[in-house]
Amino acid sequence: MTPRICRLLLLLGCLLGLPSCLSYHARFDKAVAKAAAEGNPTDITGPWKGTWRSNWNGHEGPLWCIVTPTPEKPGTYDFRYRAGWGALQFGNYVHTLPLQKSPDGFYLVRGEMALPKLFGTHSLDGRLGAKSFDASYKSDKGDHGIMTLRRPGRNKAAPEE
Repeated sequence: MTPRICRLLLLLGCLLGLPSCLSYHARFDKAVAKAAAEGNPTDITGPWKGTWRSNWNGHEGPLWCIVTPTPEKPGTYDFRYRAGWGALQFGNYVHTLPLQKSPDGFYLVRGEMALPKLFGTHSLDGRLGAKSFDASYKSDKGDHGIMTLRRPGRNKAAPEE
């Protein structure tokens, strides 16, 4: 492929992904505003912001997540992720998991999620509390690393546009 065709394909991919990006921004901003109005978080639901880092190749980037109860499935939660790498943002992955509370009050976050073919299936193992969300991830493609998320502040909460 020529460099010109590669640039055109990249531009087309960015344009096609823009609506989902803006939709996630709007959802995240709404979740942050709701959380700010409610004050100090007392449960695990709501917005989270942090980073992911690959221990396999050193890549890293920003990570956003919105945790909501799964409708009609008590004890199950939807984790809506958006990730970044350099200037790129990608994702809008939904990971639905049943959660178990441990004796120390944290929820154990364990499960698998199939991502687009290039990224494979990721397994997640972590702990989630009202103010911290720390997990390790592992891909069947070889990648493995950590995710560290905290409650976003009122400034710069949403992914940069």
